[in-house]
Amino acid sequence: MKFGLIGTGGIGRVRAKAFGNTEGCELVAVADTDQERARAVLPSPSTMLFADYRKMLAHDEVEAVVISTPPQFHEEIAIAAMESGKHVLCEKPLANSLDACRRMVEASRRTGKTLATGFNHRYFPAVQFVKQTLDSGLIGELDHVRAFAGHTGLAEFSQSWMCDKQIIGGGALMDNGIHIIDLTRYLLGEVVEVFGFATNDVWKLGHSEDNGCAIMRNPQGKHATLQATWTEWKGYRFYVEAYGSKGMAKAWYAPMFSMAVFMDEPGAPRRRKFNFYPGHIVQEKLFGWQLTTEQSFRHEFADFASLCAGQPSAIGQSQRIADGFAGFRAVEIANAVYCSSETREAIRLTEPF
Repeated sequence: MKFGLIGTGGIGRVRAKAFGNTEGCELVAVADTDQERARAVLPSPSTMLFADYRKMLAHDEVEAVVISTPPQFHEEIAIAAMESGKHVLCEKPLANSLDACRRMVEASRRTGKTLATGFNHRYFPAVQFVKQTLDSGLIGELDHVRAFAGHTGLAEFSQSWMCDKQIIGGGALMDNGIHIIDLTRYLLGEVVEVFGFATNDVWKLGHSEDNGCAIMRNPQGKHATLQATWTEWKGYRFYVEAYGSKGMAKAWYAPMFSMAVFMDEPGAPRRRKFNFYPGHIVQEKLFGWQLTTEQSFRHEFADFASLCAGQPSAIGQSQRIADGFAGFRAVEIANAVYCSSETREAIRLTEPF
């Protein structure tokens, strides 16, 4: 599959590099208003370079695009791309408003073009361990999920727009929190009801919350709790845990780590399994977090290409790629927390559309 990349900021650069090591996926075009920045990521002199993404969309050689711009531009670019006959893999959050996300999903269905959301944390080995452990039945029937994501706040943002509600659509829940919202739904299943709180008492950034907490419920009555924060003074961390009737499984990052506690039957002696990922840990110490992200992008590109090619069996086995509706639902859950925080009531989510 031949791709165009739109946006060559920090994440765009990592995505451009990931293409060089992904079999069956080729970066043939790059678009960015900053031509010097875009030129720096071109994989070869023959790669097409555009200042206007619309001119890229006019080229038949480009089959799919990766959107890696700030979120306020996602809707316009994604819909234009799908209407031009291109498949779309869009960075998270899918858009900065729920209405924009809905229009993007509707455009995908109207045009018949694939829309996927860049929830690359699904591809972390530790997360896949939890997913596979839960699906295998080793920890029994799922009872609940717990998740956390946090960093130190303003010092983590290289650009001021990264904590601007008008651009990203919220605060911590739409930033680092959007990943654990998706991972929680990935393990819990569909979410039908949300109750939560959002506060901005530390950084006081208007409507951009520095702490958001949520309780979610699925149709079977199973629940999940999560917190996203910009006041994790210990430094960047996230974890997701699945608790079952016979044990639990946990994914932790950074550093990458996973574990499971399980019993043959409830009340039996507990057994433990620990997974360390020295390759990831050492590489990140030497080269930074970008290497782990780049590796996850390569797997994501491959699954995306399979999805676009109409190979659902491959996707069904991996259960990793996040479609457009997953992106919509994550933003809907974040917005439900905002609404619940104001009304002090649980919010029912929309039926899948």
